[in-house]
Amino acid sequence: MKIAIITLPLNTNYGGILQAYALQTVLQRMGHDVQHLQPKVEFHPLHPVWKMPFVWSKRLLRKCFGGEWRLPVFEHPHRWIRRYTDVFIYKHIEMRPLSDEEWNASLAKDYDVFMVGSDQVWRPCYALPLERYFFTFLDDTGSNPRIAYAASFGTENCEFSTNQILDCRKLLQKFSFVSVREQSGTEICKRIFGVNASHVLDPTLLLSKDDYLKLIQDQSPSKGNLMVYILDETPDTRLFISQIAASEKLIPFNTNYSLGNRLGIPQLPVENWLRGFVDAKLIITDSFHACVFAIIFNKPFICIGNSERGMERFHSLLDLFGLQHCLINLNSFCGVSFIDWNSINNRLEEFRECSLKDLKRVLKTFERGRESN
Repeated sequence: MKIAIITLPLNTNYGGILQAYALQTVLQRMGHDVQHLQPKVEFHPLHPVWKMPFVWSKRLLRKCFGGEWRLPVFEHPHRWIRRYTDVFIYKHIEMRPLSDEEWNASLAKDYDVFMVGSDQVWRPCYALPLERYFFTFLDDTGSNPRIAYAASFGTENCEFSTNQILDCRKLLQKFSFVSVREQSGTEICKRIFGVNASHVLDPTLLLSKDDYLKLIQDQSPSKGNLMVYILDETPDTRLFISQIAASEKLIPFNTNYSLGNRLGIPQLPVENWLRGFVDAKLIITDSFHACVFAIIFNKPFICIGNSERGMERFHSLLDLFGLQHCLINLNSFCGVSFIDWNSINNRLEEFRECSLKDLKRVLKTFERGRESN
């Protein structure tokens, strides 16, 4: 079958990119033709045309005399920042870019099944426009099955407005199968939207460590053994990292250049980020997907809670594997905890089998329906 997937826009978010790659890979191995529908990327000018000579001159001065030698002078900063992650996206992910006008019911004739997921596709502050992630662009007469795989609300409570709840409830009840990434999402679906939802693994957990190792065969080793991936850095987290590095006698290396992006440093390639998990003896992060990959690569990790980006994701993931002790408070840290990886790997294999079974069963049902028509 030909399956269209919609997820959040793919740019410099490693977790977002890799969950899209993983879901696509799983579906392709099942024999399906897959495309990600993505909004067309447009790099709009950041300044009026008349102002650009002054902008270029200022960048040149910063580049030559301000120590910001990596700063691009003429290239659009956003294009520059995502130059390496875009290479991975265009190489490994099948995409169909769409303008705003092209998100319409005519897409129904090009695909057999429409799927939304994974990541925080049902969180209003990230999913814009929200209704698109409930397939509002498909009309009521279409017979294409609609699926949600590991969709996430991101938080314990639904953040939809009253009007969004009313609109999306009608849309969600047209779905043939709904699954969510967090256990709390099943309760939100039942209580607020009146649908039953299954709890499944994030797509990245459906692939094995060996699947990811194939992506980084030619990658150079990291320059350290304490992997640091912090999305929202603070003075407290910087101090904590330096203390852990000293106490554990480890060399930290940073795999997130988001702070450096203000200085014109492109985000590191996806392969660099993945290689970090291979080389790390310990990982410190406030990222959901960094926790996921620490589990996949069997690396001890310290998770610093990131309430702004949604704590429920961490609680649901860590509860699933009995790793709640890896989520810490900076003011009450008691040391790196032991992890029984044999037990974790057994749980992962069990949950992976269940999630894949659900997905295969649903898609097989649609295939038989097509064959009988």
